[in-house]
Amino acid sequence: MQQLTDMEQFHIGEQLKAEAFAVSKYTNYARQSTDPHLQQIYGRMAERHRGHYETLFRYAQNFAPQRQF
Repeated sequence: MQQLTDMEQFHIGEQLKAEAFAVSKYTNYARQSTDPHLQQIYGRMAERHRGHYETLFRYAQNFAPQRQF
């Protein structure tokens, strides 16, 4: 199995942090909004970023299992 370089692992870790922040941000926006339409939009955005996070995390675990992300 191909291994990731240190720089690739670093960038994946940074992207994981960004995706986790986006999930948190949109989840909070959905909670704070009083408009049901905006709540739905923010909820979908949170789910989209959660999917990005999970995809990156699985990829990282497959190619860099020794690193904790």
